[in-house]
Amino acid sequence: MDTEFSRFPVYFYGYNEIETFCLSQKEQLLQEDIGLILGILRGGGIPALMLSQMLGVPVDFIHYNRRGARAEIKNHEAFDLINFCTREGKKILLVEDIAGVGYTLINCHDYLRSLVKNKSLIKVLALVHHENSRTKADYSKDCSAVRAILPWERYITSSQCLDEFAKTGEALIDDQRYKKTLAVNDPAIPLTLKNEWRIDYHFEFDGDHHSAIDFIQSSGPEEIYCNNETIISIILGKFPFIIVYKTIGQKRYRINLLD
Repeated sequence: MDTEFSRFPVYFYGYNEIETFCLSQKEQLLQEDIGLILGILRGGGIPALMLSQMLGVPVDFIHYNRRGARAEIKNHEAFDLINFCTREGKKILLVEDIAGVGYTLINCHDYLRSLVKNKSLIKVLALVHHENSRTKADYSKDCSAVRAILPWERYITSSQCLDEFAKTGEALIDDQRYKKTLAVNDPAIPLTLKNEWRIDYHFEFDGDHHSAIDFIQSSGPEEIYCNNETIISIILGKFPFIIVYKTIGQKRYRINLLD
């Protein structure tokens, strides 16, 4: 597929590179006087644990329900640590894997802000930042020129997507239910959607590409079903973190850089 994004080189952002990036931020983070690290599950869990070991700082986690757009700290001892940091003026480091086009990092940051009135005490670290990211992290690796694929994303990088993988277990299907999904339907190239593929938003394409892109921008989906090649090309160019599927005969195929 000849799109701006399809020409981006694939960068497999492995565990060694993640460790190297975290180590490169160590000295500056030590100067921040971090008192607590909060990883956003699940993507922020591994880098949060790495940073906890490197900095010798306690770590806990924010659980994020994508369907309900709800952030929550489940370990009550973490609130004691947050209160300690607030009282002593120590920073809290919020850790995520990708500062992307979705709202996970924004909503988790807002949740933490509801607990920490002094916003200067909150710092954000993301493994991946892109020029189209909604959120600017204090510490991040700029991946604007590449399609960065993290270790826990690799199982969904093949063209034929979860329909085949689902045969090996329900865990992958459960993971998909957490993602905000949009169906862009062009009557000339209709989608064939199964009932079990949960769709949060529907957009009927009437030939106006600008309105379609505006709707995508406002709804902030993480996955899009679309069979219109022109719209797909625009999506991959403007929203590189959104996963795009085509549906053929009630099977879904992921459109990626190698197609």
